[in-house]
Amino acid sequence: MKRTPLPLAQDLSGKTYWRSLNELAGSPDFVDALGREFPPGAIEPPADGDGVGRRTFLSLMGASLALGGLVGCRRPVEQILPYSRAPEEVIPGQPLFFATALPMMGTAFGVIVESHEGRPTKIEGNPKHPESLGATTIYTQAAVLDLYDPDRSTSPREGANAKSWDDAATFLRAEGDKLRGRGGKGLTILTEAHRSPTLAARLADLRKTLPEARVVRYEPFSRDAAREGARLAFGRPLETALDLTKARVIVALDADLFGTDGSPVKQARGFAAGRPVDKDPKAMNRLYAVESTFTITGASSDHRLRIQSRKIPAFTFALAAELGKRGVALDADLLKAIEGKSGGLDAKATRYAAAIAADLAESRGQGAVVAGRSQPKEVHALVHLINAALDNTGKAVRLVAPFDESREGPEAIVELARSIERNEVETLLILGGNPAFDAPADARFADALAKVPVSVHVSTHVDETSERSRWHLNRAHSLESWGDVRAEDGTASIVQPLIAPLFGGRTDAEVIELLLGGSRTAYDLVRATWLTAEGAKRTEQDLRRALHDGVLAGSELADEQVAAAPQGAVEALRAFAPAAAEGLEVTFRPDVHAWDGRFANNGWLQELPHPMTKLTWGNGASLSPSTAARLNVKDGDVVTLSGAGASVRIPVVVAPGQADDSVAISVGQGRRAQLRVGRGVGVDTTPLRKSDAFELAGGFSIERAGEVAELARTQEHFVMEGRPLAREGTLAELQSDPAFAQKQVHVPPLLSLFKEPNRRQGHAWGMSIDLNACIGCNACVVACQAENNIPVVGADGVRETREMHWLRIDRYYQGTDPNEPESIQQPLPCQHCENAPCEQVCPVAATTHSPEGLNDMAYNRCVGTKYCANNCPYKVRRFNFFEYGRPDSEQRKMQFNPNVTVRSRGVMEKCTFCVQRINHAKIEAKREGREHIKDGEIVTACQGACPTRAIIFGDLNDQQSQVSVTSASPRGYRLLDEINTKPRVTYLAKIRNKNPELADA
Repeated sequence: MKRTPLPLAQDLSGKTYWRSLNELAGSPDFVDALGREFPPGAIEPPADGDGVGRRTFLSLMGASLALGGLVGCRRPVEQILPYSRAPEEVIPGQPLFFATALPMMGTAFGVIVESHEGRPTKIEGNPKHPESLGATTIYTQAAVLDLYDPDRSTSPREGANAKSWDDAATFLRAEGDKLRGRGGKGLTILTEAHRSPTLAARLADLRKTLPEARVVRYEPFSRDAAREGARLAFGRPLETALDLTKARVIVALDADLFGTDGSPVKQARGFAAGRPVDKDPKAMNRLYAVESTFTITGASSDHRLRIQSRKIPAFTFALAAELGKRGVALDADLLKAIEGKSGGLDAKATRYAAAIAADLAESRGQGAVVAGRSQPKEVHALVHLINAALDNTGKAVRLVAPFDESREGPEAIVELARSIERNEVETLLILGGNPAFDAPADARFADALAKVPVSVHVSTHVDETSERSRWHLNRAHSLESWGDVRAEDGTASIVQPLIAPLFGGRTDAEVIELLLGGSRTAYDLVRATWLTAEGAKRTEQDLRRALHDGVLAGSELADEQVAAAPQGAVEALRAFAPAAAEGLEVTFRPDVHAWDGRFANNGWLQELPHPMTKLTWGNGASLSPSTAARLNVKDGDVVTLSGAGASVRIPVVVAPGQADDSVAISVGQGRRAQLRVGRGVGVDTTPLRKSDAFELAGGFSIERAGEVAELARTQEHFVMEGRPLAREGTLAELQSDPAFAQKQVHVPPLLSLFKEPNRRQGHAWGMSIDLNACIGCNACVVACQAENNIPVVGADGVRETREMHWLRIDRYYQGTDPNEPESIQQPLPCQHCENAPCEQVCPVAATTHSPEGLNDMAYNRCVGTKYCANNCPYKVRRFNFFEYGRPDSEQRKMQFNPNVTVRSRGVMEKCTFCVQRINHAKIEAKREGREHIKDGEIVTACQGACPTRAIIFGDLNDQQSQVSVTSASPRGYRLLDEINTKPRVTYLAKIRNKNPELADA
């Protein structure tokens, strides 16, 4: 049992913060848990047969992180042999860094990959790339783990029989010869929404050689609605690329700008850049979020309106009408077409529409209105016209030519399935994707695929689509192959391999090359594209520069010059009918852990807490507290969700901030393929997803199934006794009293029992975390895991509060109404206290203080008493209850960072401020003959990944360093400073730029 805590400091802010509904209600179970060091059963060894034994952990960890006997080299060698003469650039122990790019989310993220002796171990953002700007998402961070996934396909297969690539090449060439004889009739190629110029060039060649062949694009979460909206508004499909650095007023209409919509890294960076509260508070932007599900965008907003997604069109119509009243030059026929269609909005929503319209009208040319991917094309068309009328287009809202104008939403794959039913498809080549799993339910694509005489699926895993195809061809991972990709703004990057293909996989372009009878490699194809692409004559030096920088100079697209042509939008809006108002609405979201299912076998992502619900290892049906109470369900209750002629059984997640009578479910879990980590995790919700209601559906109902699921949820883990932790205020409060955050807790005069050393000599490492910039995206958490060899523990381990993350993000709700809270995110690493409570209780001095202020761990001295974890008021220490890190030590080493010790069972671990990077910088400085370490020379893993640059690390003894400057901000405060731990981490209070018109809304 934990000792009774010291009297808690009074929170003088007058606000109520809570992490869960149980905490808000003060439930007996929650109060009892506060007095426990560990949850019930967490300190006892697992009983036989409970499914939590050593074998389960070894299976899980082996699948996520072990890859046996593989040694890699990025040179195109046929065999891996010991170096008889080492390459000149390879120095044992010194990593190399290579620029490449990873396609994702309808764009591409430029990355820098760290490689140790030909073995990629860590991914960072490329500061020269406009989509990453030196930062990453959780998915780009986790891509390196997918590279080493032992469940990846190791060879081509025909049916259940393994084949060689020679066999596959022979088959493809023969099939190509047969197709040429009939001009390609009967051939359909199904691709993802790729952005590869080389693949596009090969498909163009195929159309010339086989003119009757069809190419179909499909993406489970596409940008079709936005492009079609542009077609209605401007007469042609266009891609939207946001530059939020130029926006003073941002309106997100069901758009998760920092999570799943558009280009989240670039958008988050632009948003944070527009909030310079310490330098120029008056220049602070204002963000409005109008949404049904509480997203990290809504949590970061200054004002959030909780509204059903099916009412977003009505809200947009009301917004346009209010803008028209304020003299914004919207087309008269357009305003007439939406007249009377904003009914159903309550008084609060109407008030929001008026206030937002006034704010936008006052900031003409400095605003951005953004509709989310899930909204229909008519809403996107109206939003495009609103931005054009406000003179936002060409500024904060850029419009560029799309990479491919073809439709890539549900209609495309439904039509393909119908063509198969009509026996019009004799050969189907599927390049990537998993349509048998994620296609609309009414397409019945899995059944249709079985009827195709010749079906070929190119994929990294033998997944649900491969299992139903005649041939499966193993696909190369992006980190082990040559390729290219364009970002949403057109910026081109060459994708280069960091390691030889582990299983001999090929790229999509190589497969098309074989079908056309050629034999060029991916390297040859990429060179051919860029030496003569678009008529440009480039040299070898140009390509080398592109490889070095990660971007091809001058490849970005110019903004399209557009003029409003609203007639198409007017006709569409006249005929527009919103989603059915009866019953519950259901919104379909990409799964945070698995996206559309492609990351389901990634243990890092499965164990990463959802940024708002804090759910791991699965998915659920999110309901508002009011709706849950009306339906008489609670957290974990399994319900039957029925509608659209189908039903699924899924556990309930009661989610504060969720719109009433709206159910948010994610797509991507419930995989059935042979995946050791992802198989059977969560619930497959695709049976509910129909092509005519692919993102949003109405008319659903919920019934209790009589079962309860134990959710692996972290929201009540490591609660810090109700102390005032996250601090925030309004812009008006900041301008009235810049040091308001420091006065929210009374800090008495503090005395130490010990003689304190002089910390003003040498280095004094410290960190600042700006809560005004932090969006809670979790990129820092995955980056820390990748850098520091942090293991996963599985769903059962999470339920027992044994997750091993060194850095967690605490999500706090604020307010007394659980249906209408605000939210604030607070990253929490080890605070590296100068008066560290953990150091005082360790009986073997395993945790000690370094002369530079780091709280160090000597792993081989730790005997596992856990006294330090019990005495840490921040709850940031993690204990290895099992041998999480060593399922097979020889295999595991291939993915690990060699500069970080792999911890064993019985050892405590926690954040080290990436001490290996600190020591590397010190060694480099010494080697170069200098004592001073430059500010910014050391970048911790969490700092490097952060899209908004909320985290800053450096030397506090360097008064000119950025960390010293930010730590001295009047907004700065130290966590639990009142108990005299003297942490080295300074937090900067969050500031919200409230609209006075909505002060009491």
